[in-house]
Amino acid sequence: MLRGAMSEEHERWMRQAIAEGELARGGTGDNPWVGCVIVDAQGELLGKGHTQGPGEDHAEIAAAAHAKARGKSVVGATLYSTLEPCSFHGRTPACARSIAERGLARVVIGMHDPHPRVSGEGCRILRDAGVEVVEGICEALVRRQLGSWVLEHHPHDVVRRAARSPEPETVEKLADMYGVDVKTMRTALLRAAAKGA
Repeated sequence: MLRGAMSEEHERWMRQAIAEGELARGGTGDNPWVGCVIVDAQGELLGKGHTQGPGEDHAEIAAAAHAKARGKSVVGATLYSTLEPCSFHGRTPACARSIAERGLARVVIGMHDPHPRVSGEGCRILRDAGVEVVEGICEALVRRQLGSWVLEHHPHDVVRRAARSPEPETVEKLADMYGVDVKTMRTALLRAAAKGA
């Protein structure tokens, strides 16, 4: 497949994962509303899922369970997740390890998880297990979708970006980047500065 065609295919499936993630908005507690789809080499949708409530399945596990319920094997398939799979065992096991154990060939992510214990680590676990990782597909759309979650739970991500841009319109640009209004962004930056984020 040509590079451009592959990119278009990745974007098409990531947009479906984004739509799946929207189904979880408001029902995930302090977890992000992530969406996931799993596709075989022929382009058949095997399974789809989104983050459940706190302590329940994350999107990747929900999608794998959906595929299994449909009698579909995910071995050798491609998983599209709006956010980098988690890398540590919290209320649920680490998704990156579970994905690697299931024999998926490739994982395509929209954006890195800004959680300091995850950021880049989920991708490293997958690569170390021999899984191909493609990053940054529809990243701007995913960042806007998860913007309010990032501001609430990981404001350091926004502060880091703000520090890199000395332009006076930084707050407006950040608000647009994270899909929130300017007042919300200003409040988040002030709150993060007060906490020393």
